[in-house]
Amino acid sequence: MNAVRRGLLVGIAGLSLAVGAPAQDGPAEITQGFRAYIVAEPRFPAEDVRNRTGKLQDLVTDYGLNPTVAVFSRTIPTDAHHPLAAVVHKLDDLTSDDGWKDRRLGAYLVFLALKDEFRKDDSRDARIKEISQFVSGVMPKRVTVGLAEATEMPQAQPLVPAQVTAMGIAPEDDVVIVFYDKFHVIKRWKFKAGMPPGEGDVAAIEAEVAKHLGPRKKKSEEPKKQEEPKAAKK
Repeated sequence: MNAVRRGLLVGIAGLSLAVGAPAQDGPAEITQGFRAYIVAEPRFPAEDVRNRTGKLQDLVTDYGLNPTVAVFSRTIPTDAHHPLAAVVHKLDDLTSDDGWKDRRLGAYLVFLALKDEFRKDDSRDARIKEISQFVSGVMPKRVTVGLAEATEMPQAQPLVPAQVTAMGIAPEDDVVIVFYDKFHVIKRWKFKAGMPPGEGDVAAIEAEVAKHLGPRKKKSEEPKKQEEPKAAKK
């Protein structure tokens, strides 16, 4: 997406903010992009130009005006049984043909696991490997997974990146989930370290999506297997 369109999208968000929105725990509008290194992009085959695996991508611009559930985690789970895996599986379900795919619902997960900008952080390869192991266990089908910095070190002094602040992620937040549409934040969930999202929280995400986008499609019924005609008795 070129810079002109990028500016237009952010301009729309800025206009919405100027009009006013209900106060909540964090900004009520998405006013800027969120750049991350893409570790996994299951939405598109590897040869598709839209597959940005191994590249830096602005995920806010990528998902554009579509309704989106964005998940940010400072912790990279060490196994596929971590509660965050249940969140990914639920997002795969919500964005499926039986969910709200027809409403263009999208989802992405970004691990805020770097202490400096991606190009400067020497731990990036190790973090990418850890995320890749998590991805291989969880096997997301429609959720983009990325890596970004939690802080920046412009002058040996840690600073919180503007994109992290803009998403309403506070220093004490370990996991933040943001459901937004047309850059307007519909709902934001926050979780402290050691208190990851549970089953009730996962259900709450689906309920909020249903409230905003309407009922989900009914589960597709498997075609009934036709019985083979019985052989005529001789």
